[in-house]
Amino acid sequence: MNSTHSLQSAFNFRALITAALPAYIFPTLMSFISGFLLQNNNLMTASYSSIGLSSLLSTLCSFILLWRFESQRILVRNKLIRSLVIIVLMMGLGTLCIWLFNWQHERFNILLSIFLGATILIIRDLVIKRNS
Repeated sequence: MNSTHSLQSAFNFRALITAALPAYIFPTLMSFISGFLLQNNNLMTASYSSIGLSSLLSTLCSFILLWRFESQRILVRNKLIRSLVIIVLMMGLGTLCIWLFNWQHERFNILLSIFLGATILIIRDLVIKRNS
């Protein structure tokens, strides 16, 4: 039964997969290719572990936060503040994980990947909302 009053949400499982796959694949490929060209085994190893995974996890967490913000109608009108809150929260969670797991040697890779994952998802969300 279709309800004419329900709005189609941009947040569903397909949108999650559409956001998550590129968030892992592209940073992993970019850093792996750079490591390969520079003959840097550490960068090639970090590409699929700390770089790709931190971008993926950041994207998944940001997606869930955006989904919750939309469903709870939090900061709907002020998208800039919502975006900044999500980015700062993701960076804080990343810093906490770095500290908890003693990953200081991967701090730059992880924080940059987290920032990029959250930012790309937020920009993607804004573009999708603007085009619909």
